[in-house]
Amino acid sequence: MVKSMLAKDVMSNKFAVMYEDMPLSKAITIFDEEEPDAIIIFSRDNEYLGVLAERWIYRARLDPTKTKARTLTRHVPKARPEENLPSVAKKMLENRVPVVPVFEDDELVGIVSDIDLLFKVVEKEFGDLKAMDFATKELITLLPEDSVAKAVAVFRDNNISRAPIIDKGKIVGIITLHDVVVRFIIPRQRAKFGDLKGEKIRPLSTPVKNVMSSPVIYIGPEGTIRDVVHLMKEHDISSVLILDEAGKGLGIITKTDLIEALVKYAGMEEEKKVFYQLAGDYEYIDGFEMEIIKEDLERFVDKMERMFDEGTLFVHFKQIKRERGNRFIVRARFITPGNVYVARSEGFGALNVLQVVLDKLEREILADKERRLEEERTKLIEKEEFWL
Repeated sequence: MVKSMLAKDVMSNKFAVMYEDMPLSKAITIFDEEEPDAIIIFSRDNEYLGVLAERWIYRARLDPTKTKARTLTRHVPKARPEENLPSVAKKMLENRVPVVPVFEDDELVGIVSDIDLLFKVVEKEFGDLKAMDFATKELITLLPEDSVAKAVAVFRDNNISRAPIIDKGKIVGIITLHDVVVRFIIPRQRAKFGDLKGEKIRPLSTPVKNVMSSPVIYIGPEGTIRDVVHLMKEHDISSVLILDEAGKGLGIITKTDLIEALVKYAGMEEEKKVFYQLAGDYEYIDGFEMEIIKEDLERFVDKMERMFDEGTLFVHFKQIKRERGNRFIVRARFITPGNVYVARSEGFGALNVLQVVLDKLEREILADKERRLEEERTKLIEKEEFWL
């Protein structure tokens, strides 16, 4: 049982500590020299405030010499050494973080990273599950000649952080937001503040074929979650492609997908066959609006409970600040035994966007149900005609 595995079984000391009023440039130095999985941020009164990850610094594109660490700190609820790993995974999912700090008697004793957690839980039956059942099957791809600038636009417009490169129907590589940040954004940021004077900066017009990772790391359609996690650990990657024998892309599975799968598998809400889980920037939603959102989600999962024996609806909110107001990207994944349904939309007002997403999701589910029924009818008719 994965619930018998505890935070203390996998926690590590691969973290550093900073105070909230220190500049982000100090954090950059720490990440470069000490290579921690995360920096844990405290106040000057030694009160725990949250977690800082390296990639957040460069994605924010702020002046690190003038911006304080507290600006990008995300508060993550503390874990206890005796807390089970599915509960820790839920904290990762809800707060969109790769690590959770572990405290004992108000003392920081370690952190749990997503890959260490996953590597541990796949020792159990959870690792035997088919990866394809939790993968995103509708791949958003790029062509080898597409520019890095286009890749960035695709990432932004589709709220994704990686895209396979396809050539003549086969996947020949993959580019990730991490690749872009490390090879293009970081050099620009450092050159801007005088750290890389005289060095040549790659233009964003560079074709993705020049920076993509190739050959790709992949599994076949029968691969398990254990296979995926072992590849992630071995190659230090956060996603694995699923390809058929001809090299055609069937899907992609990420660490976040696996964390979602673990939360579902562990049955964090065992009293319901179908339940929902929120993640992302939902804390920015107005309290009254949030109550209506929860009511809508409850009605949706109640409806799904009449159609499925079990299922989990993961809803991710991302707030985008624009000059004309704040917009939300809402992405929903409904995971059922043997299938994953996905819907996404963007617009003003989290409630309005969610209602569009739920409507899309329901139509996709009903259409799939109808297709399956039609296939069963066809098989019955063919069987009857055979005996005639």
